[in-house]
Amino acid sequence: MKSYKENIYFSLTFSLLLLFSNQIYAQSEGSVYSVTGRGGVGTTFVTDYQAIGINPANIGIKKNYRDPKFTFGLLEGNVAFSSEAINTNELLGAMTNFRTDRFDYAKREEAINKFSNNSTNVDANVMLFGFSWRMPKKYGGIAFSVRDRVSTYTVTNPFTAELIFMGAASSYFPKLKMANGDIIDNPRHTGGTLTDDQLDQVQAGFFENPDDEQSFSSVLDGTKMKSTWIREFNFSYGGQLLETYDLSIYGGFGVRYLQGLLIMDFDVNQNGEFQSPVFSSSFVNPVDVLTNGLVEDDFDSRPLSEKLVNPKPAGEGFGLDFGLTFVIKRNLKIGVALNNYGEMNWTGQIYSVGDLTLGRVNGQGVDNYNIFVQNEGTFQLAGSNSAVEWEKKEGNQRVDLPTTIRVGASYEFFRLVHVGVDVIIPQNDAPGNLQKPLYAIGGDFKPFKTLSFSTGFNIGGNNDTFKLPIGVTYSARKGFYEVGISTHDILSYFSLSGNSSTISIAAAALRFKL
Repeated sequence: MKSYKENIYFSLTFSLLLLFSNQIYAQSEGSVYSVTGRGGVGTTFVTDYQAIGINPANIGIKKNYRDPKFTFGLLEGNVAFSSEAINTNELLGAMTNFRTDRFDYAKREEAINKFSNNSTNVDANVMLFGFSWRMPKKYGGIAFSVRDRVSTYTVTNPFTAELIFMGAASSYFPKLKMANGDIIDNPRHTGGTLTDDQLDQVQAGFFENPDDEQSFSSVLDGTKMKSTWIREFNFSYGGQLLETYDLSIYGGFGVRYLQGLLIMDFDVNQNGEFQSPVFSSSFVNPVDVLTNGLVEDDFDSRPLSEKLVNPKPAGEGFGLDFGLTFVIKRNLKIGVALNNYGEMNWTGQIYSVGDLTLGRVNGQGVDNYNIFVQNEGTFQLAGSNSAVEWEKKEGNQRVDLPTTIRVGASYEFFRLVHVGVDVIIPQNDAPGNLQKPLYAIGGDFKPFKTLSFSTGFNIGGNNDTFKLPIGVTYSARKGFYEVGISTHDILSYFSLSGNSSTISIAAAALRFKL
């Protein structure tokens, strides 16, 4: 019997790797709640430390003498859950409702259809501390921040979806081992069905003839499971490069030191090419999770709170940001930025698997969207008689950072309305990056000195669902204090029974300007 702690390890990692594994939009907006409220539009909007990772050139922009010299903030956050497979009610249940209702056979078939070739995403950005200083005269400005970034993205082909929800009873396997010890022909393998009673008795699916087994690259074609947890220490500078009567040009750069706390990278493209999965973590012991404790190894056993404050990173790296902003006749702005250029070097407890054949799976599959109440018997991903034999890798694993290019433009009308458009273009397929370009239109409306509203729309990124964000910001009359809240998609809360879902919140309550 596994300990409670080990079962928690398995459940959390199973959820990470199979259903909630990479990311949606916060890669394009970090922890900045106002950018979330505009649907990702921020290249020419953000200032002070909030420009880090978006456009560092804006740190040097000064509108007038009233602009604050110092800005600092604590615990600004942006968390988003999104799925093309299940609706908002189902996603809320998966996140918050710890019921134990089980899917019957028909419900499992429905779940397979929903998750086939559809994406599920989780993304979180938490800025632990941020600070910026606008220096005297025309020396520009500097900014510093510490931020945790967790990104997950999963898309499953029909075979992977079936394996998740049917487990050993997948139609892939011709033979089934039952709880009473009998070996039977799998009715699903020849187009038939199982009864609910039969499904409850299935223990393993396998091949009698190993020559009939297929490789991972063929059966998993089109499946992606990507996840990263990175802690960033950012420094950026922005300053004025040119000033004329009608045109000002600002430039900026940023450098970041990165601590890698977790990575999962699994990608099988449409040509059947198999990229060796990589798993490394500072918080979850890969020995317990991936090999069910069958391999002895050293692991950081300190309390979680101590590891969060002072982690022993599983990887390290450096990234660079560059940005330009053109201000034309004061009100028109055009910006371009290259963000997150660099790589991570993963060194701690790296596990991978080669392109082997899939010959056997134990377990009955996931029987509820609430993946956090699944147990080890649900699906045996590792260890003896498992689908995947993980091996510890020797040496280092270098992984590119999720590099993007942002292009944006905006126009401000009488300091009452500020509207703009952004395009964020991924430059690689690294874990944590957008899967395709994100197109966004949005802006701010400030009817009062102390209150402003944000909205817009976007499409692209990690799915093609139309999103309508909304946000509100309160600024103290003297401007020394600011608080804001926003969401990626207000429509999702009014269409609880649709075909997709987005649940998100971005907020800041400890932001001060002096």
